[in-house]
Amino acid sequence: MSPAVSPAGADRIAESAGSSAETAPEPLRFSRAAARQIVGVSESQLELWEQAAWQETGRRPAVAFTFADLLALAILREVSRRLGRRAGGFSAGLGQLFLALAEKDDVERIDDLVALVGPHFARLAKVRSQHIRCEDETFVVVPLGPILADFRDQVFS
Repeated sequence: MSPAVSPAGADRIAESAGSSAETAPEPLRFSRAAARQIVGVSESQLELWEQAAWQETGRRPAVAFTFADLLALAILREVSRRLGRRAGGFSAGLGQLFLALAEKDDVERIDDLVALVGPHFARLAKVRSQHIRCEDETFVVVPLGPILADFRDQVFS
């Protein structure tokens, strides 16, 4: 199939020292407006979150968002929904979450993982049971499968 017709687009090939090697494709990028629509947040909420992330990670607000950024924003939205004002105490952990997701190569395919977010940590973990309950508010568990399924419906349909 021609790259002009193929929904996947043309293969990218890098040339170095006379040999060819395949390189990873550029990640999808989303505008601020698209990111807000997909994640379901207002501009003012996005700006507040970016300021907090900048303070925690030193990462400047994005001009364009990657799929990993969208997933981190959706997890942040869920943590904020669950904890309300107490979510501010989790800013360091949420900052680590952005970094952990940015390092993942296959963020579009991590449906079987959950995000564990605490006040000072974030982890991606595989859970053996479908039912997880936190007895206190020392960390929040957010299943990634439902978020990713929703994103696929919005982005790739």
